[in-house]
Amino acid sequence: MAKPVRKRKFQSPATRPESKETPKDNWWGKFLGIRSMAVAIAGCFLLYPVISGDEGYRWVWNSLLKGNWVFIREHRKASLEERNEMKLGFNYVYLCYVKKNTPEDAIILFPLQKHITEQSGNMKLGGEIAGKSWVTHFIYPRRALYKDEESTNPLYGQVTHVAVIAGHGYEDLEYEVQEKPAFAVFPKKHPNYQENK
Repeated sequence: MAKPVRKRKFQSPATRPESKETPKDNWWGKFLGIRSMAVAIAGCFLLYPVISGDEGYRWVWNSLLKGNWVFIREHRKASLEERNEMKLGFNYVYLCYVKKNTPEDAIILFPLQKHITEQSGNMKLGGEIAGKSWVTHFIYPRRALYKDEESTNPLYGQVTHVAVIAGHGYEDLEYEVQEKPAFAVFPKKHPNYQENK
């Protein structure tokens, strides 16, 4: 005759018996906790002169971290897009326009970096647009190329769109445009162009 299988009773955390560990059994954990805190405090005292004396660290703390925190608190009800537009101005508006008017796989040619900050009427882009990584952050997954990369970037021959900034960029289009706004984005080849296959 088979013996009946005895089932173990499930114990929830609330019904488990309490640990009989005494404070003197837990001395190693307390020692490590006190030691870690002491090392952290000593590290703060040792690093403070280095961080406070460095211009870069002061800029990160005072301008970037504190400044952004104050800006977010002051504009609590604004959406992320509205906050970006308030903080970054026309740079953000233009890059949103580029993103909205190009497909995700677009390779976009931007003018020479010296032309990017030129004034056109009352509109002007900031120097951030000349930074490829900064631009790519906002237009991703689209890729950005600059005109001075012609000999160094293998993607240059695969450009699909041209960004027009302060009137620069029309010379890179393969067709003539009737209306020429100072800031725009156009396909490199005419929209009705079809390759012979």
